[in-house]
Amino acid sequence: MNNAAEQPSCCRVREKTISRRDFIDLFIKGGLLVTLAGMVLPALNYIWPVTRRGPAGGLQEVCKLDDILVGGAKKVTLAGSALIILRTPNEVKAFSAVCTHLGCLVDWDSQKRSIMCPCHAGTFDMNGRVVSGPPPKPLPEHVVKVIDGKIFVTV
Repeated sequence: MNNAAEQPSCCRVREKTISRRDFIDLFIKGGLLVTLAGMVLPALNYIWPVTRRGPAGGLQEVCKLDDILVGGAKKVTLAGSALIILRTPNEVKAFSAVCTHLGCLVDWDSQKRSIMCPCHAGTFDMNGRVVSGPPPKPLPEHVVKVIDGKIFVTV
């Protein structure tokens, strides 16, 4: 007695096979997906560099006061946050080094005495305020204390 012949057509088990064409199609689509992910993820990592704050907080030592010349600046990373430390003749200031436009890292231009964003020509003054370009708001400022010739920043 043949079991397949006795079962109604709705209850018969059909073996699912995949053709060569379908296999190659899936293989190519999978390869394209992996390639696209390999291109998009690093680009996203560049656009949003150090925008998250780390778990640490409070007052942290950055460097010695003599490490930054008057009119100069230094970029540092504290608790997962990129900061730019400026030294003026009267004080030391600290701002987020992440541009408020698209999150690029800013640089200090000592000749123009301003903070510049290299991505879209955003310019900030020595107080972190927007001077020109597309940034929508000023750079966030951090509290700075100079104790015994050392610079400390509140993160």
